[in-house]
Amino acid sequence: MKIVSNILENIEGIQLFSILGLLIFVSFFVGVLIRTYKMPKEEADYIRNSILEEDAEDYKK
Repeated sequence: MKIVSNILENIEGIQLFSILGLLIFVSFFVGVLIRTYKMPKEEADYIRNSILEEDAEDYKK
């Protein structure tokens, strides 16, 4: 594992990829949270109940 860390330390600009990956993850997570909080109650109930039902009707917006 020390070989891999030595190689990665010698690559210029490698820190940019870790920061970029973290930003993508955080922005996706925040987007999912916002969508979940703005979701209508009917849609949330449909999703909650569709897991238990075999023949769930399509959600009507």
